[in-house]
Amino acid sequence: MISSYTFGIYPRSEELIEATRKNTENLDSLFQSETEGYISAQKNANLGFVSDPLLKWDDIFRPFSNLSEVTPTALNRIYEMNTFYRVLSFDGQDLVGGGNIVQSNLDSSLPKNKTAAIPEPFTFAELHTSNKFKRKEDFTINLAKMLRVEIDSLVESGFEAIQLLGPSIAYNKEVDFGIVSDALKIITDGLKAKTILHTYFGDVSKKIESLLNLPVSGLGFDITTTPASSIEKHSFSDKILTVGIINSFNTAIEKPQECIKQIDEINAKTKPKESYVSNNFDLEYVPKKFAMNKISILGEIARGAKDV
Repeated sequence: MISSYTFGIYPRSEELIEATRKNTENLDSLFQSETEGYISAQKNANLGFVSDPLLKWDDIFRPFSNLSEVTPTALNRIYEMNTFYRVLSFDGQDLVGGGNIVQSNLDSSLPKNKTAAIPEPFTFAELHTSNKFKRKEDFTINLAKMLRVEIDSLVESGFEAIQLLGPSIAYNKEVDFGIVSDALKIITDGLKAKTILHTYFGDVSKKIESLLNLPVSGLGFDITTTPASSIEKHSFSDKILTVGIINSFNTAIEKPQECIKQIDEINAKTKPKESYVSNNFDLEYVPKKFAMNKISILGEIARGAKDV
């Protein structure tokens, strides 16, 4: 048996989508009911860590629009997906807020074995703007300082694993890993929690050596875009390895035994410090009933895989 978790935004049901459009009186109770349902589904699947389904989050960056020196601007497409995020303009020099923005937007009913997702600084800087920090390096470093305050708040509240979402590291052909590393050092230095950097929306086969040198506890891969054969060429003896085995891009339900065999093969070749399985990116791209099934299958895969 190995560990498991999900990350990112979950899908809203058709009922919740319609209620949101109409802003019905029972909207809050519907949000709460679906949130609790997803949390229960993760518990029932015996996932190693349980995450908030983030149903009220329009995108992974939106809570930071509440900072006093941030202005929400235009909508922009999320890479090549048919979903959008609100571009944030950081208007001032002081990006550090109160340190509980993320936490205050998470459900209080999460269990003790909880995990939270937060965008990593390089991706954050790539997708947003700053009026004060004209150089991308300066913007990235200051965002890292802002995110560290948030992460400290989460860890103090009992979050055991922090997922750092880095799709731009995978999507961009050219990545300055010096900047990525400097920013991540700010986030992870002395942190008493596991940090796992997730790359998706692009093949990182040629970047794995650079990724392994980053100051994080572990790395997560979307094996629909980064072939397992590329991952298997490397040793993860001092890193957690998370394999995004659950495909959030389509409704096909994974076959547990085939997935278990693949995970065992990857672990046998990479010999990771710890082994986890997860979804490859946000489950919001599939309807609710399929997301529920995939959560259950994820737990089955984790229970069936050999420990490392």
